[in-house]
Amino acid sequence: MPDKIRGNTDGLKAALLRATEEYIDNSFGPGEFAPGEIVDAQTAFTAETGREIAFVLDRRNYVREISVGDKVHVDAALTGGKDRGLSGTRLLHTHPNGTMTASEQDLETLTRCRLDAMIVLGVAEDGTLTGASAYVIDPEDPDKTLRAGSYRREQLDRFDGVWAMVREIDAALRVRDANSEVEAGGMERAVLAGAVPEKANIIGGDNAVLDELSELARTAGAVEVDRVTQRRDRPDVKYYLGSGAVDNIKSSVRTNRADLVIFDDELSPSQIRNLENALDVRVIDRTALILDIFAARAKSAEGKLQVELAQQKYRLPRLTGKGTELSRLGGGIGTRGPGETKLETDRRHINRKIHILEARLREMTERREVLRKERRRKNLPVIAVVGYTNAGKSTLVNALCDSDVFVKDELFATLDTSVRRLKGAKNQDFLLVDTVGFIRKLPHDLIESFKATLEETVYADLLLHVVDASDPDCDGCIDAVENILDEIGAGGRPRYLVLNKCDKLGAGDEVYISDRAKHTYGKVMRVSAITGDGLDALADQIRLFFTGSSKRFELMIPYADGGSMAELRRLAEIESEEYMEQGIKVTGSMPSERLPEFSRFRL
Repeated sequence: MPDKIRGNTDGLKAALLRATEEYIDNSFGPGEFAPGEIVDAQTAFTAETGREIAFVLDRRNYVREISVGDKVHVDAALTGGKDRGLSGTRLLHTHPNGTMTASEQDLETLTRCRLDAMIVLGVAEDGTLTGASAYVIDPEDPDKTLRAGSYRREQLDRFDGVWAMVREIDAALRVRDANSEVEAGGMERAVLAGAVPEKANIIGGDNAVLDELSELARTAGAVEVDRVTQRRDRPDVKYYLGSGAVDNIKSSVRTNRADLVIFDDELSPSQIRNLENALDVRVIDRTALILDIFAARAKSAEGKLQVELAQQKYRLPRLTGKGTELSRLGGGIGTRGPGETKLETDRRHINRKIHILEARLREMTERREVLRKERRRKNLPVIAVVGYTNAGKSTLVNALCDSDVFVKDELFATLDTSVRRLKGAKNQDFLLVDTVGFIRKLPHDLIESFKATLEETVYADLLLHVVDASDPDCDGCIDAVENILDEIGAGGRPRYLVLNKCDKLGAGDEVYISDRAKHTYGKVMRVSAITGDGLDALADQIRLFFTGSSKRFELMIPYADGGSMAELRRLAEIESEEYMEQGIKVTGSMPSERLPEFSRFRL
């Protein structure tokens, strides 16, 4: 008997339940607010059984839950975790008595769960659909509801206009909730601004391009009160956005009593100065925001040095362009720094500070090299866990190694490198290195400052590129990480792609990965670090990479390439070394997975 359908299924035919269960985790009528196929299936079910049936759909029209019976059921996991705005899910359910008017219980569920909408389908005694009604939350009073329309079966497409109403209600509730957060926690109020390419097709509308910036702002301690976007392919020299968008931002700042405006790209010093003069409010860019988050999160001495170095390099060219920010030392996002006591206003002093920080980081780099040499001497293979921020890297390391690396569902929870031991077969252990998460438009100065830490990735024997498989832009995140790996010199390291958080995917959900990405990785594996699914297979593949079937080789290593010779001696079983005029002729065997790294030396 199928058990995925909730509620009162007693006495119903198993075949009917199985057929209904097939709808779960599948998408129907993309873009339709009341998908005709779903409506017909619910009508037929109620006509045959005389019972109510409810479908919960997300905004991509995936059916996330089905329940049967007099009580409408919505799982809290689909609605309760949202901090602001609407839940992103709507509920379609039938009334066997033919009425398409929502009951008090229906409306209470709508407001309590912050549903996008409640759609009521009236099914007459003869099994026909009398009509459908949609209800939404009143944006002026979230405890009240509005009727968004009532239509016959052949008019269901008219409900598609409710999408715009849902978006407006969602935006209004976000502002309302943000105001409550500010009043409760004293958080800064931020207007977000950004550009959208002219021909871009953005799922969820242009404002969706600022979703990640919103999460960054929230991580830094700000509350989003509005978003302003403008379609343009090139930034305006003076304001980054056009004068019309700047006027909209200024109006929003006044209306929402905003404390600052955050732009989704790096601004020039003159753009910041011009915007602050035009808006009469503090302006920061994405780079300053990320640096601020790093400053607040850095815990180790090395991490603090790296962040401070990046901040000093960012501030140096902006000494004459920071406008009102000069008078706001420590006064908000973009002005904090680990251990700073005053804003550096003298260019020469900042340069001197940069030289001191770089010297101290070089000392730490040398100590890291000593540790790496010790690992090589002990023949301990190193696996670096890399990926987009909040992809679940630390959770994966904990699950594989039964360790306690700090984990939190937020951006840049891990800034300091952690090393944990993974037990292998025949007393062969591996070291898993948990690294800082990457992100789009990661500031170049930050990458430069963190190179000492990121060198663990460059020298690793294997990279595990962890991706949040439930992210709609999964392939975009892969590209962002690959670009940074290339920038730090780790683009040529062997690597596996680990699709994490697969527990969040439905049975019919597919993860899109471009053909280019597929060819980049030795293996592509689906796992869930939370449920444990796929972890044993991943651990087996890691062990196989280092201990798999051996393959004989005959190589000529140039005398000048001592590093490759040292690496070869560490990885392979050497049978002979013959010193010749061209270099060292080496024969032996090593795991076949590692041999391509030395292909340029083949005889």
